[in-house]
Amino acid sequence: MTFSEKLIRLRKREGLSQEALAEALGVSRQAVSRWEQGTALPDGAKLLPCARYFGVSVDWLLDETQGWEAQAGPAPAAAGKARSLAWIIGGGALAGLSLLGLLLMGILSSVFPAVYTEAPLGAAWVRSYAGLSGFLKVHRLEWLFALCLVTAAVGLWMILRSRLRQAVEKNPVLQSNLTLLPIAAQAGLVYSAAQCLWWIRQGREDYRGALWFSLVPLVLASAWMTWNLMKEKDPVRRRRNSLIELGYCTGQLCIGLLTADGGIGLVGLALNLILCLFYVQWVNPRYMGRRFGRKK
Repeated sequence: MTFSEKLIRLRKREGLSQEALAEALGVSRQAVSRWEQGTALPDGAKLLPCARYFGVSVDWLLDETQGWEAQAGPAPAAAGKARSLAWIIGGGALAGLSLLGLLLMGILSSVFPAVYTEAPLGAAWVRSYAGLSGFLKVHRLEWLFALCLVTAAVGLWMILRSRLRQAVEKNPVLQSNLTLLPIAAQAGLVYSAAQCLWWIRQGREDYRGALWFSLVPLVLASAWMTWNLMKEKDPVRRRRNSLIELGYCTGQLCIGLLTADGGIGLVGLALNLILCLFYVQWVNPRYMGRRFGRKK
């Protein structure tokens, strides 16, 4: 396995673009491109920092007789399998408990049937809920139902985590856009939660369940964005990116509050999309070292 092949694989493993790696090592993007094309090798002043950056040895980087597995050795490989098994067991337990909770709520709704009726003062409509939805509304358990669904999804992700990672490694387009997915999800969920709050303020209590279905994934998407920030190895860039992303999230929150309080509806959606596209297409590439799309 050549130096260039190892470098490409290491860079993709860390989710770095050529520009980001070049900035971290203090070289030009063209230099990194030449290393990956195999037309040049880094000089002695850059070889050791490159190895330290990826947590590998210089000998392994330069020795073409050593393949990818040699960097970890048998013990780390075994540890990796043990970690994967732990994720699967933990995910299975989490998904099992969540599904058990859903099953219990379904059984209780049959044993203790309940009907929930909405008739807001001054409204020309009356709405009744029976079965599971009525049981949840009478006992105010919509939040628990939403939590069980989300934790079941998290458990399923934990079970499939290793396979998903392998699939991502084989798909360069998806690999290069993992940072984009939570940003887009957060923008949509902020608007969804704001609209639900608006309808609740208008007396539509049936939107409380939808509000929970928006808020819980919104928290998860925000945590994913934070995790992506923590993956940045350069502390200066990590600090700068965190401040920029905090400003973006503050802007989304302000638009959400306007939507929830003022009922601006489609105007809020348009503002939300404009801010998200501006952040993704202009702020990220220009100031945060991120370029969404297929990385070279």
